[in-house]
Amino acid sequence: MKRLASILAFTLLTGGVASAATLPLPAGTTAVPLAVITNDRDTSVSRMNLMVSDATVSGIYMETSANAESDPADAKSQVYPLAGIESHDGVVLGQGQGVKAIFLRGNIASQDGHGSLTIRYLTNGVFRHWAECRIDLQKLGPHHWQLVNAYDGRPIERIKVKTWALGISTLANVCPHSAA
Repeated sequence: MKRLASILAFTLLTGGVASAATLPLPAGTTAVPLAVITNDRDTSVSRMNLMVSDATVSGIYMETSANAESDPADAKSQVYPLAGIESHDGVVLGQGQGVKAIFLRGNIASQDGHGSLTIRYLTNGVFRHWAECRIDLQKLGPHHWQLVNAYDGRPIERIKVKTWALGISTLANVCPHSAA
């Protein structure tokens, strides 16, 4: 059992964001910065952006660099269409070696300027335990949106993925404090 746990932890923690091919920002779309995402297992930095076209949200655009000093031209990017985010299962934001570890789902009402999102993450890969945290999304201006902590009302500019041997212990600045 201990060996299985070690293998699973290695598999889960050596992957990065879910990625197929690097995709450019769709034409006619503006990337509105939401948050910077880091983790405690490597130096990668992801920038989460809302894709907005003519005041309508069309999805989320993620750019991931090897570290904070990396050339932006070397960043890998991924497009998450709104239809996928609003689907029953949402979209896979993070995985490692085929293990889907972080999902995002929810609704974004462009015209109302609000959104309600849920991040679901794998806390224990051996026993397949999951946790969820809610995030609110608010429009502050034509090209200015922000993530808001649904539990304390504070704006979220940084998300720190905190891991442990078998999965993810918490998403700092998003989820209520939890011990793993």
